[in-house]
Amino acid sequence: MPAGLCVRGYRGGVNVSLRWLLDRPELGLTLVAGKNGLDRPLLFAHSIDLPDPGPWLTGGELILTTGAPLSDQPERQREYVHGVHRAGVAALGFGTGLSHDTIPPAVLAAADELGLPVLEVPLPTPFAAITKAVLDRLAEQRYEAVLRVSRAQPRMTRAALRGGAAAIVRELSTATGAATLFLGAGQQVEAACPRSTEETIAAVRSLVRDDAGRSASTTVVTAGRAITVQVVGVGNVVHGRLAVVADEPLGHVDQVLLGHAASLLALDREKPLRLRTERNRLGTMLLGLLLQDPANERRLRPQLADLVDPGRGVRVLVVLTGDPRAALDVIDTGLAERGLPLVAQEADGEAVILLPGEITRESVAELLAGQALRAGLSAAHPLDELRQALARARLAAAGADPGAGPAEFGGLAGAALLRTPASREVLDSVASGTIAKLEAHDPALVTSLRAFLEANGQWETAAAVVGVHRHTLRNRLDRVERLLGCDLGSARVRAELLFAALAWESRAAQR
Repeated sequence: MPAGLCVRGYRGGVNVSLRWLLDRPELGLTLVAGKNGLDRPLLFAHSIDLPDPGPWLTGGELILTTGAPLSDQPERQREYVHGVHRAGVAALGFGTGLSHDTIPPAVLAAADELGLPVLEVPLPTPFAAITKAVLDRLAEQRYEAVLRVSRAQPRMTRAALRGGAAAIVRELSTATGAATLFLGAGQQVEAACPRSTEETIAAVRSLVRDDAGRSASTTVVTAGRAITVQVVGVGNVVHGRLAVVADEPLGHVDQVLLGHAASLLALDREKPLRLRTERNRLGTMLLGLLLQDPANERRLRPQLADLVDPGRGVRVLVVLTGDPRAALDVIDTGLAERGLPLVAQEADGEAVILLPGEITRESVAELLAGQALRAGLSAAHPLDELRQALARARLAAAGADPGAGPAEFGGLAGAALLRTPASREVLDSVASGTIAKLEAHDPALVTSLRAFLEANGQWETAAAVVGVHRHTLRNRLDRVERLLGCDLGSARVRAELLFAALAWESRAAQR
């Protein structure tokens, strides 16, 4: 068995579960004592008939014996069990039908006392069959471990290319199933997955200080928690420390993944920043080609594979600001932390950013980092509808409040005309020639007209809202028609007057 591949008690180590072995019907094994020790890792199995096999054991074995060397004295039998227990064996397999028809009671009692599992091996079952089953299972697990590494490492590498330290830490946490933390050269937390507590961060920092410069990798087990710290650096230059916090020390496979992640982080620290800059420049070019001609979508889709999910499409974010470059720099930092590229364009007073279709408004608000700017977000659209998505994002941005987070186009229903500068200018002009005239003549006419329009022309409902009799309401609206020279029976007239009234109210509230 290769050295270091199976280490007893180590997380992710290659070992056979005793429960798995007991479930092999072809072996016919029975647990007869020590059931409290069933979770002991089994690293090997072999037969050995010696009165004291301890000096020839390394721990973690399933010892197979016929009991031939056992004394008939119960005290010596108990000493035998205590001896193999001190040697760290995983279990004792006792073959019956040869030297002993049944397992001696003293053996069973001592095993129960120590929590050492005892498996009764029936006479028809060869010890060699048990050993083979264990070795085959270990071989399967080693192969599975190699597969796990071969699958995790490429994912980690891709994450490094797309998202830097945060993505590497996230992938390492996923691959190991443990909390992962990256401290920079100044021991500041640069990435963590999941978010680490202050107590955990303090423990890692303390370990780093205690071991400063002495070793490339350190593991400390305390209070049921194992912290493994790997130096991240190239040559004599140390960029930080990568820590994995688990319930027990890492096994060989997880150590390999930790080393790979540390190497990627070192490369990430070493590589020039122009790598992402060049990726962003490519994104700008791709976005320009897509907006120039939607027919380019099919040809350019592979270049945007890390952003576009065919089933979810893309969302467009439009940011209105006096400094688009500064806004894009902040957004780029947030996207890098999420492992996403920046696909954007900037113009005078505007930045256009392409985002995954599944991204939420809350996530976009985080990307904007509380900047006092106006931003609009489209709904998810197929990539070939990019122009429509951009137009709707611009409408949403035009009606957004500075610093209030992105306005979604879908949330503008019933308010888009009022919140879009160009259409608002027209509505204000209409209001000054209609609603202002009514206001000057009699404010009650404006109140009555607004209630009638909001009630979709329902007399009874509108009269109840105003608090007058319906005949009174009819008289007032007759006066409105005479003053404005319009027909309220026309749906178009009613629609135009309703928006004019809303614009007038809005303007009055601002005065």
